Amino acid sequence: MKSNLARTLSLCLLAALSFTATCSGFPDAPSSSTNTDKRESGTSPRTVYVGSHLSEEQLLSLSALLRVKAPAAQLLLDSEPINHEQQRFLAAYHANEVVPIGSFPRGITDLENRLKCKMAPALCWQEDRPVSIWNALVPEANRVVVCPSKPRSLLLQSACLAGVLRAPLYINNGSDKERTELAHQIAQWRTKQVFAVAAARAFCNKLPGVSVVHLPDERMVAATCLRHLARHRPVRTLIVANPADTGSDKGGMSVLAPWIALHRHAALLLTNERGDNVNGLVESALRRPELERADTLLIVGSLKAIPMERRPNPIPGGKDPFIEMEPLTPRGTDVWSFATGRLFEADAGQLALRLARQELLRLESIDHHAVVVSNVGGGLPMLEAFSRNTIQELRNRGYQTSGLIGDVNKEDLRNELPNQDIFLWEGHHSTLVRDFGVPSWPEALSPALVVLQSCLALNEEEASPFLRRGGIGLIGSSTRVFSASGGGFALAFFDALLYDGQSVGGSLRQAKNFLLAYSLLKEKRLGQAAKLGAANVRTAWAFTLWGDPTLRLPLPPAPRDRSALADVR
Repeated sequence: MKSNLARTLSLCLLAALSFTATCSGFPDAPSSSTNTDKRESGTSPRTVYVGSHLSEEQLLSLSALLRVKAPAAQLLLDSEPINHEQQRFLAAYHANEVVPIGSFPRGITDLENRLKCKMAPALCWQEDRPVSIWNALVPEANRVVVCPSKPRSLLLQSACLAGVLRAPLYINNGSDKERTELAHQIAQWRTKQVFAVAAARAFCNKLPGVSVVHLPDERMVAATCLRHLARHRPVRTLIVANPADTGSDKGGMSVLAPWIALHRHAALLLTNERGDNVNGLVESALRRPELERADTLLIVGSLKAIPMERRPNPIPGGKDPFIEMEPLTPRGTDVWSFATGRLFEADAGQLALRLARQELLRLESIDHHAVVVSNVGGGLPMLEAFSRNTIQELRNRGYQTSGLIGDVNKEDLRNELPNQDIFLWEGHHSTLVRDFGVPSWPEALSPALVVLQSCLALNEEEASPFLRRGGIGLIGSSTRVFSASGGGFALAFFDALLYDGQSVGGSLRQAKNFLLAYSLLKEKRLGQAAKLGAANVRTAWAFTLWGDPTLRLPLPPAPRDRSALADVR
């Protein structure tokens, strides 16, 4: 935190002393990639599993099975409305093997035609108990987790535990037939230890030749999972989901929460039915010694499943009576300690695709591109000053960056946008949406980070299309933003991303703390003469990441001779 504080204070001095200074003297940051554990992925073959007609229980079982069989594998869920986007991912990923798993009413050939991809032999999952799939993916299993199908929160935590233990998940309803079946399967697996969850204890006590560990409730399941998880390395990430989000209006994203938690070495926290107890849930979790180093919060849920917080506008008489912000937003002069982001989509298939798409950042790429659009039409000179510095910083750090400022032709932007790794828009929201119509453009995007530094840009209707077309993350504000506050935020964000080795969420946290520190600096130096200091606080509250906060963008080699880089004119 000391280094972050020093960086924040230096950015405050930059903003206070000169709007046109270019910060080109930072040391080169080490090259970074996504947060996937390299020890697990390494140079292993690229495998993609395509789930078809999987029930929720089957998908949760598969999350655990793939953690045993292929921890670096990607998972797609067949969905005809997004088949074209899935085609694009598979073509770009160059998988060594694409394995269909589930049931296929129209045959594998139909799936191959829709995804334009040759498939490996299918793993058919037409029965409740996938004996053939178990034998194919996990021929031996020293441990097995057995749990009832209800309550749903217990099932989600059990799926996490099975993945952490690298054990199959057996979901049961307690029938004699199931006991006979499980006993036979345990003999096949040569299992030594069974974790019996809640009512599964009676079901498992008579199993021959195994020791039984009884976990009586959800709390014990989560604690056991966390204890085993922390044995490998510190747990830095918390995944929060709402187990009651299965209604059509809430999205049902929690079904993927165990999969996401397992791939981010994260603890899974489950909210109440309303999804409004995130703050208390996290505060309670942080009391556990295994989570003392947790500093990242990933919300897996729609805005209805886990609602935003609302606070009165700190600017008296402001147009927006309330400001919306993510849970854990600090109050007063407290600093942001968590890097926070949110993952949600219209359905689980779209979210699975977006998660898989992040892996494209790990592939070799010679060039990395960025486009910055600022002050279209003029009238925002202070914003433009910040934007010119941001453009220069991107160039200093090796991004081939186009700076489109002032008199911008929308067709020029439309031609450039599909090939960008970073898209930063700084200026009026009405120009972005009404005049240029950018959210409605149909062209597919690269796996891009989109930053909409604009008033009221963070709404599902106008922001989600960037993610559906290929973007991997989007940062924007659901409220109004003064241009200078927003420009300072963007510069601080990209400096942290490019020079401090921060994740996307960590860079957002640092930019928020910069704005807070700047407002305190103004108050300290100017006293009662300081004006609109609350605008900085409001901006820090409102900027939000719809994406994975653990994500790290690739950093190209910095140019050797930075003095040769021309500024934007």
